[in-house]
Amino acid sequence: MSKRSILSMINIQSINGCLIVPVTSEVHDDYITLLQKAILEKVKATHSKEVLIDVSAVKFLDSFTFAMLKESAQMVSMLGAYVVFVGFQPGVASALIDLDVKFDDIFTAVTMEDGFELLEYQKSINIDDADTIFDNTLTKEVDEQDPPNIKSSLTD
Repeated sequence: MSKRSILSMINIQSINGCLIVPVTSEVHDDYITLLQKAILEKVKATHSKEVLIDVSAVKFLDSFTFAMLKESAQMVSMLGAYVVFVGFQPGVASALIDLDVKFDDIFTAVTMEDGFELLEYQKSINIDDADTIFDNTLTKEVDEQDPPNIKSSLTD
């Protein structure tokens, strides 16, 4: 596939200062490389502070391609923007977990609406504190759901 035809597949839009990056269903190395470059150039040119990477059209994603997308998100973060992946298909998420891909340093959301909310949340807190906040919330929810006999054995 030629560079020109790949570039025609990249259609980054801006909505209220947030870049929406749709990833096409035809994901391959050349496309991801050009997409990565296009995202970085668009963030720099527009000074965007929010980026949603929409992977809902992707039906298959190998670990290398995911690593490239993850690197893109990390690069965008280095430019001062918050990044959220939205729309992972259940089969893609399952395959990536089976491949032992690490998701610990990216944010994901199911829908675009959830992605926008997560971006707003990221902006409202210090990201360095996010893990602590999420861990405390998760611990509190688990504690509230545990039956008393299990809860007491966990705290002993």
